[in-house]
Amino acid sequence: MENRPRKPWLAGVLTIFTIGLGHLYCGELKKAIILFVGGQIVLILAFSACLLYAPLGQIIAIIVGIAYLIGCIVDSVKSAKPYKHSYAMKKYNKWYIYILFWVVASFIIQTLVGTGVKTNIAQAYKIPSGVMLQTLQIGDHIIANKFTYKISRPERGDIVIFPFPENPSKDFIKRVIGLGGETLEIINKKILIDDTTLNEPYVTHRDMRIIPKELQPRDNFGPIKIPSDSLFVMGDNRDHSYDSRFWGVVKSSSIKGKAINIYWSWDKENVAVRWDRIGKRIK
Repeated sequence: MENRPRKPWLAGVLTIFTIGLGHLYCGELKKAIILFVGGQIVLILAFSACLLYAPLGQIIAIIVGIAYLIGCIVDSVKSAKPYKHSYAMKKYNKWYIYILFWVVASFIIQTLVGTGVKTNIAQAYKIPSGVMLQTLQIGDHIIANKFTYKISRPERGDIVIFPFPENPSKDFIKRVIGLGGETLEIINKKILIDDTTLNEPYVTHRDMRIIPKELQPRDNFGPIKIPSDSLFVMGDNRDHSYDSRFWGVVKSSSIKGKAINIYWSWDKENVAVRWDRIGKRIK
């Protein structure tokens, strides 16, 4: 077989591109596959940690992810060192095999794993508007739990993500106010559920005017009976939210996930990180 010494630095660089690629370069095919699969497991566990143990889970996920990558890089460099001067090329030590491994691993398998995570475990979202002020600020980056509603139903007070009924290609975020089977009415900005006033400490009112029902439903609405399979959702920035008052209820089955915590927050106006919001639970 052709003799081509291995370069430790190159093994490390290849691992940075895709975990396992550096080991493939060093002739360790089984180890390459095991480490790559292990990386996908770490990814799944990291997202799970973010969901279950926020904000500590976020720190743990970052540390474990970086540590795993560094460990793989160091190990690939070590694997190459014995072959710095002599290495008998194996059948799969071909440039096109490396490219094939990279493409399959990075663009097919990781895409499938990422899609599975987004669909079933967690997904990141950025808050682009102020409809949920003061609970959520413009520039907050949040994690939504995509698993919780597979085993339970949305509850009043949950902040949920769902396809906008008027344009399903867009996702909206609102708070669950009314549940299926309940009668909801709004009288002068106050929410009544089955004739009982709802306590809403999270609500922000920025316009003290009371708009009559005849003009629009912002401050006076209903009463309506919410269908058993639906939810009535509203924004916390109550006077500046386009929600169920205007376009109707949301099917419970369409809810994609529950907003659980903030993992990053950027104040674009002041060009600054909102450090006090990072890791904050959403409620």
